[in-house]
Amino acid sequence: MSERSRALFVIAVSVLVAAIAYHFFLRPFIAQQPKVERILNGRSTWSVTLQEYTLHGPISVQTYRVTNVDGKVSMFYSATDSKGIVTKQFSVPIFGPSGTFFFENLRAEGIWELEDKPVRPHPRTEYIVEVQQTLGNEGGSRAFGFSDPDYWAKTNAREFMLRLNPKGKGTDFGAHSLGEAGRPLRDPRYARIVDLFRHFGPQSVLDAENKIRAEFGSGKTRAQRVGPIPA
Repeated sequence: MSERSRALFVIAVSVLVAAIAYHFFLRPFIAQQPKVERILNGRSTWSVTLQEYTLHGPISVQTYRVTNVDGKVSMFYSATDSKGIVTKQFSVPIFGPSGTFFFENLRAEGIWELEDKPVRPHPRTEYIVEVQQTLGNEGGSRAFGFSDPDYWAKTNAREFMLRLNPKGKGTDFGAHSLGEAGRPLRDPRYARIVDLFRHFGPQSVLDAENKIRAEFGSGKTRAQRVGPIPA
């Protein structure tokens, strides 16, 4: 093979390799690059809020809110007296990865999937949980409510499905259960979500919350949970 033929062969192989690299690697990358840049440069936020309503006692409402805006995490807490007149609150930045772990723990407990629970007769506390998240131009939000999470964590109650018997005479419809075992209503995730909010933050934040509660005359602190939450 002459030098000229060898040079032409090398050029042809180089062009072929470049064409293959462009078709299989560079072109898909160029097509995806705008989407990647939108994600990298897009606004990333999430916010989770727990509203706790106490029906009896010196404090009527407590609010816990943790917010992340492009990696900067802050926490807000407020408490209102039983008459709804005096509110004390504070907002502080949270440093380190604790905010990310907190949000991931809430996701693992089902903050995006849990549904409303019916309010029990004569409830002691009622809760509303809200979550919002955005990534670039996309995002979502939802909220759900429940009362007495300790009850749902420990109850042995079961739910049975009933079907009316259309062969009954007049208004005397019979009914029978579908599935004799029933569906268990125990779900400790509601209680665990409440505990995650109540115990989030460094010791200085926990002390500040307890100080506000003490100023309202409440001796109830987050360290006074009775018994562990069932797994």
